[in-house]
Amino acid sequence: MGSIRPIVCPDCDLLLEPVEVRPGQKLVCPRCNCTLRAPVANSVEKTLALSLTGLIMFLPGIFLPLLSLDIIGLESSGSIFSSATALVETGYVFTGVAVFLTSILIPAIKLCILFLVSFQILAGRSDRSTIFMFRTYKFLDEWGMLEVYMIGILVTIIKLLHMAKIQYDAGFYCFIGLLSATILSSVFLDEHQFWEKIHRQVTAREPAEREVGSKVEAGQEAGG
Repeated sequence: MGSIRPIVCPDCDLLLEPVEVRPGQKLVCPRCNCTLRAPVANSVEKTLALSLTGLIMFLPGIFLPLLSLDIIGLESSGSIFSSATALVETGYVFTGVAVFLTSILIPAIKLCILFLVSFQILAGRSDRSTIFMFRTYKFLDEWGMLEVYMIGILVTIIKLLHMAKIQYDAGFYCFIGLLSATILSSVFLDEHQFWEKIHRQVTAREPAEREVGSKVEAGQEAGG
């Protein structure tokens, strides 16, 4: 009984006895109504598939033109990457760098980390680097702002709808796919399940590695 860890509410610090929560159910703090656990069935498999989908959609979604505008014969088009570089070139360096970080670099890092962590868990090869990567993902989770960029696109479409001829290019649909994969990967990510599997695999892996290391050292000593 001493090895069973209680559940701690992150909002009010209430200690609760651990209970089994199945997918589709929620564990809620009785004091502050905070959701403590909401298991997702096959969370690792779903997260792996969605992160891979996001990586496939990333390059065309970022570098291909999103919209083509025709205003009184003046045509223009642009991608997310070109908008960031245009801001820097026109003197808005801080804004351009912020767009690049929050809309391009950080979302790419998040998708790569999520894919690698999910793959290592499914392959049963979680180690200390998996822990570091997952912690990094949680740290960067609040800095990816593809949703904010999408809101900006929608505002542009609404404002120019009656003033310009708008053509939706391939990059727009790829960006929608990228945004959908990113949001769904966060929805299906069961953090408790991930940490539980990582911890189980790491604790099972380290004794085996120490045993192999001891055998290698013994062999070297015998050979010497």
